[in-house]
Amino acid sequence: MLIFATLTIFSCEDPSEVGLGLDPDGIETGVYYEELLLPAQNVFIDSIRTSTGEQFRFLIGKITDDVFGSTSSTAYAQLSTVSSVQPLVFRLDTLSTDPIVVDTLWTKYVIDSAVLTLNYGDISSSEATVTSQTLSIHEVDDQLFSGVYYLADFETPILPAESAHGFSFTPRMDSLTLEDPSSDTVHFKLNQTWAERLFEIARQSDRAQLLREDFKGIAIVPDETNTAMIEYLSTGLTALNVHYHLEADTVYADSLVVNFSLSAANAKYNKITTDRTGSLIGNHIGDNLENFSTGDNKLYINPASGIHPKLSLQPLVDFLEADGNELIQLNNVEFELVSEGTETPLNNKVKNLRLYFIGDQSQININGLSAQNLYTTGVMTDIGYLTGSLLLLNLPIDTSAVKYRGAATLFAQSVNNGYIDLKPEEGESIRNSLVLLSTDPMSIDRSIIPQDSIKMKIFYSKPN
Repeated sequence: MLIFATLTIFSCEDPSEVGLGLDPDGIETGVYYEELLLPAQNVFIDSIRTSTGEQFRFLIGKITDDVFGSTSSTAYAQLSTVSSVQPLVFRLDTLSTDPIVVDTLWTKYVIDSAVLTLNYGDISSSEATVTSQTLSIHEVDDQLFSGVYYLADFETPILPAESAHGFSFTPRMDSLTLEDPSSDTVHFKLNQTWAERLFEIARQSDRAQLLREDFKGIAIVPDETNTAMIEYLSTGLTALNVHYHLEADTVYADSLVVNFSLSAANAKYNKITTDRTGSLIGNHIGDNLENFSTGDNKLYINPASGIHPKLSLQPLVDFLEADGNELIQLNNVEFELVSEGTETPLNNKVKNLRLYFIGDQSQININGLSAQNLYTTGVMTDIGYLTGSLLLLNLPIDTSAVKYRGAATLFAQSVNNGYIDLKPEEGESIRNSLVLLSTDPMSIDRSIIPQDSIKMKIFYSKPN
C-alpha cells in the first residue's frame, strides 16, 4: 500500500512538458512522466583497489572527523631508472711536475645527494588550516609486482626508517589555488647511504632486476600526529633524484643527476587504514557489503574508507509490474541526488559518482569492467546508448544546484525488455540494488546525501 501511495503521489497522467520533448511529432497523447523515490542505506566495501591506474596519485597522510573516524594512508612505490650515469672520462695528470710525464687518469664520481620530490595534487583536512605534517621514508621489505591489483588493506612489510629519513613540513595552501598546481612540489633530502646505494645500482646493467629484488621500493609513511591527507601526482615532477658530479676542476657539485621514476610504469599502491572508534559511522557499521543506517536519515560517501550508498530498485520493479504498464516504452530515465553542505578548500564533495548494479551472485565489481559482464556490473550512460559504446553512467555534481544528475536509459530499457532481471533468485535478496561509487576509488572527498532525496525520473509512452 505504501508503494502504491508513493506511485500515486508522483504519477502524472497528463502529458509531461519534459516528456513532450521525446515526441518528435508534438503529439501529446500517450507521453507520461513518473518520479520514483529510491530507498537507500549505507554499505561498507572493504576491498577498494588502490594500485596503478590512469589517474593514480600517491595518497599520504591522516585525516580525522566525527563522522568517518580516522583514515590514514601510506604510499608504496617501486623505483626504476629513466636516465643513465655519465661514463667516466680520461683527463691529463696535471699534478706531475715532470714535463716528460704525459699520463692520463680516470676521473672519479662524487655522490652529492639523494632528493625525493613529490608533486602536489590536493590537500584535505577536517581542520580549518593545515599545520606542520611529518612523513618518514622507508625501504620496502618485499617485492612489489606490476600488472596486479593491490587492494587498500594489503600489507607489505617495510624496514625501519633509517637515520635522517623523518621530515616535517607545512603544506603550501596556495598550491590549491594555483592555475597549474602541478608545478608545486615538496622536497626531502635522503641520507648519504641511500644516495650511494642507488647510484651504484644505476651503474649496473641489471639495474631493473636490482630495483625489483634488492632495493625493492620505498614506502612513505605519515606520522600519527598528522591532520591532513595529501595527494601527490605520480608523474610530472615526482621523482627520486641522485645528484652527483665528476671529480674535475670544470665540473661542479650537483651538475649531473640520475632520475628514479615513481611513475605508472612501476608497481605501486596506497595502503589505507581506518579507525572508526567513537565516530558516527563506527557506531553503526557492519560487515563487508552489509547494510547499515546511521539513524539520522543521511547517506555518506567516503571512497577512500569504503563507505557508499546502496539504492533499492524495488520501486522500479513495482512500477513496471503495475496494472496497465505491461506494454509501456521507457523513453528516458534519469537519476538525481541532492548533496548537503558547502565545500571549503580543504573539504570537498565527491566530484563524480558511478552506478554499479548488484547482479548475479550479489557481486560488486569495482576493479574494471569488460563487455562480457557490463550487464551484471555497470549501468550504461545515454551517451553509450546513442553511440553504441560501453560507457558507464557518471553522475557529475552540479555545483550550482548541489545535485548529482545522470541519465541511464539503456539500463532501464534493458530491465523493461527483460535483458536485466531485477528479481532475486531463491536465496538472494539484493539483486535489485545499485551501489554508488566514486569514479575515483581513492578519493578522499566526502559527500552527504539526504536519505529521502534519491529520485529516478522516468519518461515513458503507452501504446494508443
